[in-house]
Amino acid sequence: MALPVLETPTYELNLPSTNQKVSYRPFLVKEHKVLMTLSKSSNDEIYRTVNDLIESCTFGKIDKEKLSSFDTEYVFLNIRSRSIGEKVKIKLVCNKCQDELPTEIDLSKLEIERENVDHEIKLRNDTSMKLRFPKFYEKMNIVEGDENDIMERVADCIVSVKTKDDFFDKFTKEEALEFLLQLTTEEFNQVEDFFGKMPKVVLNTQAECPKCNVTSKVKLQGLTDFFL
Repeated sequence: MALPVLETPTYELNLPSTNQKVSYRPFLVKEHKVLMTLSKSSNDEIYRTVNDLIESCTFGKIDKEKLSSFDTEYVFLNIRSRSIGEKVKIKLVCNKCQDELPTEIDLSKLEIERENVDHEIKLRNDTSMKLRFPKFYEKMNIVEGDENDIMERVADCIVSVKTKDDFFDKFTKEEALEFLLQLTTEEFNQVEDFFGKMPKVVLNTQAECPKCNVTSKVKLQGLTDFFL
């Protein structure tokens, strides 16, 4: 006689970018084992694994390749909290003596931090450029990559370019890179400001140092801050 098939619990969340309702399940044991290896993985491996786990745990109902970085982080952390528990042990650093402060955070208190941001960047000569928010792997390269990585990821995020007389929404990666190299420093500062103000998954926490009695307050953001 075959062993019974266990029913997996399901939960719901709303995607931060679209408010779309998404059903999801916790990680299975085999998926959790994969998750435990991520801390020593490359950015490409982290991106691929996180996306694959999201696709599996949301029953293939969302397009993992179209998720913005903050959607990916929000969905993944919610799946993680339902799988292993909402409490996560991390280490903060005392702002005064730099000692490590073991503490516990609660993933149920995750927030989406939003700022007013205009997707259209105004350039000179009545020209403008529309940008989209980066996907998870694009954000990783923008934050951690070298100058070439950053430029390539920014080029990937160009949706369209508009002049006084023309509109361009079909162009090659090379053409997008060449266009970016024509920007002035002031214009590219607007691009950096756009990415700096994109929505973020954050959790505010604090810990008191027993050595110097100083309370250190920290804002966690991004998967690496939480546990990767």
